[in-house]
Amino acid sequence: MNMVGKALRLGRLFRDPSGRMLCVALDHGMMLGTIEGLEDPARVIDAVMEAGVDAIIVNPGMLARYHEHLRGGPAIILRVDQTTMWRSGSDTGYPDAHTRQVVSVEDAVQMGADAVITYLFTCNNDPAGETSCFEICARVARDARRFGLVHFIEAMAALGGFAPFDDPDTVRFNCRIAGELGADVIKSNWCNRDGFARVSSESIVPVAVAGGPRTADIQGLVDF
Repeated sequence: MNMVGKALRLGRLFRDPSGRMLCVALDHGMMLGTIEGLEDPARVIDAVMEAGVDAIIVNPGMLARYHEHLRGGPAIILRVDQTTMWRSGSDTGYPDAHTRQVVSVEDAVQMGADAVITYLFTCNNDPAGETSCFEICARVARDARRFGLVHFIEAMAALGGFAPFDDPDTVRFNCRIAGELGADVIKSNWCNRDGFARVSSESIVPVAVAGGPRTADIQGLVDF
C-alpha cells in the first residue's frame, strides 16, 4: 500500500489551508457526447488553468489529446468508468443504466493522473446496476491503494430509481457506503444546508458537492 504517494496527491488536491477544494468536471463527453460549452475542450481547459482551480476531472481521450495544456496546472482526476445513466429517458438511452470500467488504475498512473474517479449508483430499479458499480469501485479502490492514487467515488441515487437523489437521508446513505467501500474523497449530490452539514460531519472521508445550478457570477456560486 503506497500511503506516501496517496498523501502527497491528496495534498495537491486540497492545497487551500481551509481544507476546501474547487474542482471542475469536464468528463461529460464520454457519457453524453458533445454538450453545450464543451465543443472546444482546449478553450475550456485554458480558461480553467487561468482560473487557478485545484483539480480537474477529465476522460482518458481528453487527457491524451490536451495534456500539454495542463502542464503546471491543477491536480488531474481521471475518469476510469463510463455510464449510460445520464442518457436515461433520451433517444440514446436505455431502460436501465449500465456502468462499466474502461481504464485501469495502472493506466491512470502511466498517464500522470493524481486521482481516479468512479460512479457508485444505488437504489437502481434493476439491482444488477448497483452490483456492477460496487464491483468496479471495489476493484479500483484496491488498485488505488496499491499504486498510491487518490480514489474519488461519485455516490448518487440512480436517476429514475426508487430513491430521491437529493433527499438528505439518501445522500447520507450513499456517502457513508462510499466511505466504507474505500473512497478517499466522495462526490455527491447537494441536498440542503442542514442536511449536507450532517452528511459531511458523519462521513469518514471528505465530501465534495457535485455541481449545482448555473449562476451568472461568482457570488451566485458562493451563495449557493
